Amino acid sequence: MKRVLTTAYAVICTLLLCAGFLSAFAFAWQAGTVATIECIVGLIVGFIFAPILHESGHIVFAKLANMRIAYVKCFCFAWQGGVKGKLRLTSPFAPDETQAVPACGGNMQRRAVCFTLGGLLVGALFLFIVLTAAIICTCVGKTKFLLWGIVPYAAYLVLLNSLPVEYASGKTDTLVWLGLKKGYPEERNMLAAMEIQGRLFAGETFGEIDEKLYYDVPQLCEDQPLYAVMLDLRYRYHIERDEYEKAGDALNRLALSQAYLSDTQLQKVSAELVYMHAIGGDLQRAKESAALCEEYLTKDALTAKRALAAYMLACGERERASLLIAQAETLLAKEWIKGVAASEKILLSRMLSV
Repeated sequence: MKRVLTTAYAVICTLLLCAGFLSAFAFAWQAGTVATIECIVGLIVGFIFAPILHESGHIVFAKLANMRIAYVKCFCFAWQGGVKGKLRLTSPFAPDETQAVPACGGNMQRRAVCFTLGGLLVGALFLFIVLTAAIICTCVGKTKFLLWGIVPYAAYLVLLNSLPVEYASGKTDTLVWLGLKKGYPEERNMLAAMEIQGRLFAGETFGEIDEKLYYDVPQLCEDQPLYAVMLDLRYRYHIERDEYEKAGDALNRLALSQAYLSDTQLQKVSAELVYMHAIGGDLQRAKESAALCEEYLTKDALTAKRALAAYMLACGERERASLLIAQAETLLAKEWIKGVAASEKILLSRMLSV
């Protein structure tokens, strides 16, 4: 029933958007060619800048909450954070999103609420300013069709995110905020993951962080994104602490949820399976796992180098393993989360001592 109502609401918002576009265009058409051109430009400006401002709101409030931006996609632009950020062009029809990493632990619920509502607040402020300016100009007899052209899409984004619902592309900001306020299971897991990430960013390793943060959260279903996130964090906690049975359990459960993992996630999980089988001396299963992530293992990625090094050591090829470990150590400088780099250094140092 909820899905039906959510779909109906999305359809209503789309119909209102179309009605707004057509109304603005119709009035502009009656006013003449110049007004029509202004209106069309306004429609384009709204389509481009409304999502950019929405994501900018998330970015600004993330900074206020002492977070670092890991990834942003808005309109046709995508920016990947890290030691050296990378800007690239992408499809304007892909879902817009902003991902942030806390720069430290503490007060995570307040900071998460701040980050979550930032986009909606800035989007609503933008709509209020443009709509107010358009109404004032019209009331004084100087109608600005550029402004009226911007209004429909700006209003559409605000309306789309105002109700606590979940679309195919994910939850609205309002639903995430409601989950944080009422302590829903997925949001409680999100806060735990953010606290862990904040401590990692500040320099603690996975194994140094309190085990309660990894386990004192509600169990989630396999199809929920935080299910995979928490299992991955538990795996890294246990593997750093030499708790191979528990690490293997977490990794195997993660692998069993492959139907809900993206191709990139599946490749990374397969690489970790290569590593686990290799250090356990099971070359056959390590080889089978490597076949599932051949593309990823060729990349200049820290975890890929570690997995290959472990496999080479298991095969008795120490020279090749030493070269791969040296390459991995070079990549440590490119890892912008200090705790992750320190944890990887621990795993690499163990292989060097073999």
